[in-house]
Amino acid sequence: MNPSDLAALVRSYLDDDEVMLLPDDTDREQRLNTWGYSVPQGRLDATAVVAALQFVHRELRQRVTGPATFYAWYDKQAGQLRCSLTSAPADRIPFRAPYRATTDAAEVVALVAADPTPGLIPWNELATVERIAASLATKALPPPFPVWVAPLH
Repeated sequence: MNPSDLAALVRSYLDDDEVMLLPDDTDREQRLNTWGYSVPQGRLDATAVVAALQFVHRELRQRVTGPATFYAWYDKQAGQLRCSLTSAPADRIPFRAPYRATTDAAEVVALVAADPTPGLIPWNELATVERIAASLATKALPPPFPVWVAPLH
């Protein structure tokens, strides 16, 4: 895969006619508007991917009326850069896991670029069900991961 292919995939977010805001049906809104892009192993043009995210944000600002938020994060388990659009404000994007909002897309893309084996979890990082249950019992949650949050209006 060419190192700039991921950037081209991110820009293709704008090609989907089904991406729309549905404030009265946020579950459907999330299903329609969340895209995942597989990350190539090896070289990645991080600068081009950041520029692509910023380009999509600018274009969505011109196309979407009303309050909305475009956001992106790295799903390490899936080995995917994910993007979504929501009618929720930037401080209430729909996540069920602890996250940390950032205004710097490069922070998210750096995680993508740093993963030597996208979508593969090394054996030593896997946990048994018992270990997970024990950590939940002691309230040891994973650290929040960065999510690039870009309000449209």
